[in-house]
Amino acid sequence: MNNSNTSYSEKKRKPGKATAFFICVAIACLLWILQALNTVYNYNLIVPVTFKNLPQNKIALTQLPDKISVDVKASGLKLLLVLANKPFKPVEIDFNTLKLTNKQQNYILTGSGLNFKGSFKFETQIKRISPDTLYFSEKNGYQKNVPVKVPLYLKCTQGFAFNHPEISPSFITIYGDKSVINKIDTMYTQPLNLININQSYKGNLVIIKPNSFVSTSAAEVLITIEVNKLIEHTIQLPITALNSDNFKQITIFPSKVNVKFTSMQNQFSISDTSLFRANINPLKINSNNKCSVVLSTVPGNVNIIGLEPKEVEILIIKK
Repeated sequence: MNNSNTSYSEKKRKPGKATAFFICVAIACLLWILQALNTVYNYNLIVPVTFKNLPQNKIALTQLPDKISVDVKASGLKLLLVLANKPFKPVEIDFNTLKLTNKQQNYILTGSGLNFKGSFKFETQIKRISPDTLYFSEKNGYQKNVPVKVPLYLKCTQGFAFNHPEISPSFITIYGDKSVINKIDTMYTQPLNLININQSYKGNLVIIKPNSFVSTSAAEVLITIEVNKLIEHTIQLPITALNSDNFKQITIFPSKVNVKFTSMQNQFSISDTSLFRANINPLKINSNNKCSVVLSTVPGNVNIIGLEPKEVEILIIKK
């Protein structure tokens, strides 16, 4: 009886053939994964690029690429971590840091000269870059500097306003035949229409060439538009009479005016109050012995929305 119970217990503890098979498969898969993660691979990656500090005295012989092909060498684990960062952040190519060929015309792309770690998040061995050379030639012909203008339409949400847009660069150099270049005094970008905006804007705009025979030192400009809330203010100003030397005495009632205006948030201070001037012209007195109040001087960063009173009574004693 005891031998029978022991035999039954041993059979119960021993795993079946199917279970043993799957355990072996799982172990084999685990070992294969570990081996794959430790194996070194060569892998091709496509990485977006942007360009900075393009040479102004040269012209690209071919269109600059927006993506480059990069062959990397890395372990399976590191490669898996790199691929997890897709889509990759663009790699910035700064022409001021690139190597030049012997003829000082073409620029060479190397793994050490570009910051791929910023995109991949990991150090990798760069085996090859394609294209590995950017071909340029000297710009020939007449050249001059011209301003850049943006065809712009802006409309803010009620209660917001914008500062004068900043364009960088605001001037560019254009190259080409003298008869063509002499006719150009301004370069324009693609138009920008922004409606109901309530926050600042920053973006790139492509410069529109008048024809294919004109080359430019920059292909696009950066436009920055600061948008802020409008804050309402009210200040009281003394009223000054113009041409007062023509009279013995001028009495103004009331002698002060309340000015209501709006300004962008954080762009008005108490010191700006001294830039306001409120005047009347006694020579323009009406039949009711009243003169209109005029703001002769106003700061450039405010918008007047009301004066109270708009007219004042005056008493004139002539000489």
